[in-house]
Amino acid sequence: MYKRMLQIIRKHKKSLIIFLFFGIMIVPFISFSQSKIDSLKDSYASTKTDSGKVTLLNSIGYAYYTTYKADSLSTAFTYSREGLKLAKNINDAKKAAETMYTIGFLYWAEGNNDSAIFCIKQAANYFDALPSSKEGIKIHKMLGDVYRDATQYPLATDAYAKALDIARSLKDSVNMQLIYYNEALMYDLTDQYELAREQAKKAVDISLLTKQYRAVIRAYNVIGSTYAKQSSNSAAATAYFNALEINEKYLHDDDVTGVLTVNLGNVYEGMKDSANAMKYYRQSLAIFTKENKKVNMAQVLGNMGNVYMDAGDYKIAEQYEIKSLDVMKQMGDNYYTALCYTNVAEFYNDTKQYDKAEAYYNYALGLQENRNDKEGMVFTLSGIGELNKNKGNYAKALEYDLKSYNDAVEIKLTGQVRDQAKNLSEIYDKLHQPDKAFFYYKQYISVRDSIENKAEAKKLINAELSHEFEQKQQAEKLEDEKQKAIADEREKRNGIIRNVYLVGFVIVLFFTGLLLRNLLRIRKSNQIITEQKLEVEKQKMIVEEKNKDITDSIKYASRIQRALLTTHEYIGRQVKENFIFFKPRDIVSGDFYWAFATGSPGRTGTFYLACCDCTGHGVPGAFMSLLNISMLNESIIERKTLRPDFVLNEIRDSIIKALNPEKADTESKDGMDCALCAIDFTNNTMQLACANNPVWIVKAGASSLIEIEPDKMPVGIQYGDQKPFTLNSVKLNEGDCIYMFTDGYADQFGGPKGKKFKYKQLQDIVMANAGRPMSEQKEILEKTFGEWMGGLEQVDDVLVIGIKV
Repeated sequence: MYKRMLQIIRKHKKSLIIFLFFGIMIVPFISFSQSKIDSLKDSYASTKTDSGKVTLLNSIGYAYYTTYKADSLSTAFTYSREGLKLAKNINDAKKAAETMYTIGFLYWAEGNNDSAIFCIKQAANYFDALPSSKEGIKIHKMLGDVYRDATQYPLATDAYAKALDIARSLKDSVNMQLIYYNEALMYDLTDQYELAREQAKKAVDISLLTKQYRAVIRAYNVIGSTYAKQSSNSAAATAYFNALEINEKYLHDDDVTGVLTVNLGNVYEGMKDSANAMKYYRQSLAIFTKENKKVNMAQVLGNMGNVYMDAGDYKIAEQYEIKSLDVMKQMGDNYYTALCYTNVAEFYNDTKQYDKAEAYYNYALGLQENRNDKEGMVFTLSGIGELNKNKGNYAKALEYDLKSYNDAVEIKLTGQVRDQAKNLSEIYDKLHQPDKAFFYYKQYISVRDSIENKAEAKKLINAELSHEFEQKQQAEKLEDEKQKAIADEREKRNGIIRNVYLVGFVIVLFFTGLLLRNLLRIRKSNQIITEQKLEVEKQKMIVEEKNKDITDSIKYASRIQRALLTTHEYIGRQVKENFIFFKPRDIVSGDFYWAFATGSPGRTGTFYLACCDCTGHGVPGAFMSLLNISMLNESIIERKTLRPDFVLNEIRDSIIKALNPEKADTESKDGMDCALCAIDFTNNTMQLACANNPVWIVKAGASSLIEIEPDKMPVGIQYGDQKPFTLNSVKLNEGDCIYMFTDGYADQFGGPKGKKFKYKQLQDIVMANAGRPMSEQKEILEKTFGEWMGGLEQVDDVLVIGIKV
């Protein structure tokens, strides 16, 4: 019922490693016995004041919660709600606010974050109107915790900042370090590891000054886990040893020792130091066995199984992994069940039981997709790629390894970026694509060198030097054999010459002269070829260096462009059923999408969604996309122009002013084709304006689509009069599907005759699959596009957006 602070943080070559966080909660819990609850009930019966009864009803409710029995949470709600009712009857606003906080806390414990936020905000409204107090700190800190669990991280940040301001004003060091620690956890969850360490170190500093040693250990554990996620093994180990030193000096807590030693074992396992890994695993297992903590025992046994699997002792490894999986399934913990499924799959993969391995990988991936566990999915996708590579299905292996690599890059999981780059290099080599194999091998070397410590680098250098030395010895041996063969051949030839000389001196002189003349010609030709080769190599190096500089600049521009695109998570919060198929032709794109929601978070205001195709593609198109994104933000967000047709009119005027201020007669037609929709989910209506690009709507259960015809003019510079854009309005129903797109998909050449795909085929695909989930529709569009394009080059940027009402 209460939230356990456990987290997976990385995967080394084969096995998943579970790192543990402490069960030391942000709000310290006190477990109440039944006798204590009975005592509170007796006090309630004897209390004469109503305000005192409200306080006791809250205390009884909280006491029931901490018993952690099957019905304890519902009983806790009953008493707390009775307290709220009484507080309202006596018009005691303070007691009502305190009770709302307790009820909000219980909702949070139940996992109902929305109700928790509503109740805690009610309490915050009351205490914010009063002078700063510890109640205000507690309420805003709790609000931050709930927002964090609800993945509403900006709101969590605001709540923690408010709590921290109050704590500073009251010089409350205990709550200050707790808030810093909570912020560190939040940044850790969002993969902002440097920020997580920064806040955790603040918690360490305050806790050391105030002698809060458990808080010091807890913060060091976060620091260690973030370093471990980034494969900074020595820094992670240092943090854990610091925590161990504090525990041994001041606390002597076996539970703390158990958590820290298993995390140290994980660090050594990541460094492939199996001896030290097993040493610390055994220490932690002994502690958890003594304390009868079965879940922790299962986690450590699973990690020990990984060590045996890496060592090739598969029989023992299987016993550990299956036992760990069974315990997790009994506990009903899908997060760790998925990890255990993956570990078992790795075992069956290594023992070539591929059918079993595939089944367990799919179990894990299903659980991780349901939880949107991107980090876990990175490892599982990598495992499926390894499985297909072992089966010889390199095309399938490439598909999964690319997904794993891209997700690892997105969440900055550097250890897995390194491993996946190496895997991709090997697969492309098997597929006879040397350019891509070499590209990913360079990525592997670059990431590897950036994350490995000096000791590991020294070992690698020694191994490489040893390998080079062996290669050199082999080359020298071959050269000696070659020289010996040449010498033998020369001796044989000299014998022939001597024999020929005996036949006739003249003939020998003739052939000798001919040989010398040819030798001089060959030597001169070789000298010319060598000089030409050196010049070509020199020019090649110059071109490659220039190309690298240009490519690096374009890639950096691509990261900037993608940072300006609206995130999938933001769009997903407004429209749960959606897909975005975005495939730039080059590194940067002239196509882009943009979204913005007015009103409070959720679907209570108007949701704006734009699908745009700027003039050109590549670098020119990217420049235009940045300009148009800026103008959309300026028109809708800053100027608050809300009608789509007015927005496109404004942007057109702005583009003309920016690119052709003197209205010179020019052949330039800079601008964009665009479809801009404004969806009111409350009234189920949509207003839209279209410039050259139509919008398709498939009504729920319909057998045909509705096409919203566009205005045949761009948002930008054109010949003739500038007519205003047309406003279209559509009534929506639940289940209606809306499709927006640029011309890249329909204009792609391919198929058996190398012709354009065209909009008619795209309409057929949309109609045939409109009833499917949006994620499946995206997969079908991606697969169809790839099959149609075949071996031809992509001719334009591609963008297709689908949403379901």
